[in-house]
Amino acid sequence: MFRTIRVGERIPPVQLGRMRHGAVRAESLEALCTGRRVVLVGLPGAFTPVCSGTHVPDFVQKAPQLKASGFSEIFCLAANDPWALEDWRVTLDPEERLTFLSDGNLDFARKTGLTRHDRDLFLGERCRRFVMVLNNAVVEKLSVEAELAAITCTRATDVMLDA
Repeated sequence: MFRTIRVGERIPPVQLGRMRHGAVRAESLEALCTGRRVVLVGLPGAFTPVCSGTHVPDFVQKAPQLKASGFSEIFCLAANDPWALEDWRVTLDPEERLTFLSDGNLDFARKTGLTRHDRDLFLGERCRRFVMVLNNAVVEKLSVEAELAAITCTRATDVMLDA
């Protein structure tokens, strides 16, 4: 297991899945973030109660405010396949305020030390719930929830406080 990425470090080069015009495309997260200030929201999984009921809707609702405060884009990263994430996006964000990225292979989560195991909920290995502010692909801020269902430091409001 890798150690957790820290503020001031560049994100690792990884390819993530993204649905574009009905097809899966590999996207370099580093390339998507280079030259931009972005928010990266990490989630355990699509269609899970806290992610669908509270966490993602909060970012969808506050996306215009976040973008007005200087963020180029808001990425939603989850350990699901790109097709599931696209169905989830259509459900939660039909206006496409966020960009949904699949870390289905857990490449990003593992290389940054942001995985967790929740066997009792039959989730297996997943991405931790986190929010990361990236400036030119370098970590400017990182907040990670201690508990699976907690949302104490990873809300859109938490990002806006430091914007």
